[in-house]
Amino acid sequence: MRDLTQGNIKKHIFDLALPTLGGMLAFTLFNLTDTYFVGKLGTESLAAMGFTFPVVMIAGAVGMGVSTGAASVLSRAAGLKDKKSMKRTATDGIILSVLIVMFFSIVGLLTMDIIFPLLGATEETLPLVKEYMSIWYGFVFVVLMPPISDASMRAVGDTFRPFIVMMVCALLNIILDPILIFGWFGLPAMGIKGAAIATVISRFCGMIVTLSFLHFHHRMVDFKRPTFKVLMSSWKKILIVGIPAIGVALFPQLLRSILTAKAAAVGGTVAVAAIATGSRIESFVYIITQAIGISIVPMIGQNWGAKAYERVTAIRVLLNKYAVYIGMISSVFILIISEPLISLFTKDPEVVGYTLIYIRVLVIGSFGMNLYNWTGQSLNAIGKSIWTLALNGGGTILVMIPTLIIGAYAFGFTGMIIGLSLGQIIVGLISIGVGKRFLSDHSDHNKLKKVS
Repeated sequence: MRDLTQGNIKKHIFDLALPTLGGMLAFTLFNLTDTYFVGKLGTESLAAMGFTFPVVMIAGAVGMGVSTGAASVLSRAAGLKDKKSMKRTATDGIILSVLIVMFFSIVGLLTMDIIFPLLGATEETLPLVKEYMSIWYGFVFVVLMPPISDASMRAVGDTFRPFIVMMVCALLNIILDPILIFGWFGLPAMGIKGAAIATVISRFCGMIVTLSFLHFHHRMVDFKRPTFKVLMSSWKKILIVGIPAIGVALFPQLLRSILTAKAAAVGGTVAVAAIATGSRIESFVYIITQAIGISIVPMIGQNWGAKAYERVTAIRVLLNKYAVYIGMISSVFILIISEPLISLFTKDPEVVGYTLIYIRVLVIGSFGMNLYNWTGQSLNAIGKSIWTLALNGGGTILVMIPTLIIGAYAFGFTGMIIGLSLGQIIVGLISIGVGKRFLSDHSDHNKLKKVS
């Protein structure tokens, strides 16, 4: 275990974030590979894969919620040097993910003919969707289990091995996609079904690697059979953080849906294309902030568990500064390279114009997004995920969506993006107060509590 309760805070953040950054780039490459090769099959196959995204994102949100809960509990146990609780949490988190996956798989297989037509799948695309999702649902455990193991390793300060796991998945997917989709080396061409099989095989190998690391290197797989009471207690601790975290993961999808709908209303197809193009560029611009965000749970969690509240305060203050600095750097970076980047995705001058407005204006509010996302991760780490849900949910519904709609009504597409950017800044500033309230130095408070 890497002890994050001692040593230089800045160095710890850098050391944790750097491998995570590499892993996230690998994960982005994984998704782009699927889209690229399936796109070669034609518009219908690409559209069919598009219909799978909402379901896949919901499954990802569930996996992320459980892994966030496990990481929160485990990091605090690591701060206390409670190895028994660490092993129990990692193992019980895996068991819980298996049960959730079984339920998700059965429901998914039984509702394909209902869900996907509701999402817009036609008679032409529905068979292709079912080809892909029949395999994906059948082996969804290989998709949702690895995040639990990876989060458990990150909770004890190991972000390098999760990076290896993600690289294994990405490289195997790149190799297997064209072979199985187009039928290379004498294999039959399986089309979109081949993409699903490639995903399953690469994720299965990733699962074996991550479980091996968790057991043989970190010794965090407990083969002792727990009592029902112990198991329920462990799951309760994980889900107290995990269930709100699932909700938090879904709010960006709600915001994105409203943004796309309003873009269509004020700018038509061209504006929607600009949102899609801008979102791809966003994913690369914000990858550093996401990597730092993932490193927050072990940093805050271990120190909170060890009752090193002064270090928690120092981390919080440092992250607030980083949020502003990185936001400023991102704004300058986008201002310089936005046009060349956009030209990689589209040559349409109207789409380019709208995309420039989208990415240049929205990145100004990125420091606000960093503030509320990082504060949310910090609250997850100390088990206060209900406040993360309140911050993200309230910020999305009560601030960002209204400012977006008001901006669209007053000034069209440009006003809509200004409104969203302003909303992010407002929620970010609110999050500073929320973080100070729950993550400040509690040592005096705890002393008074003991006395009373």
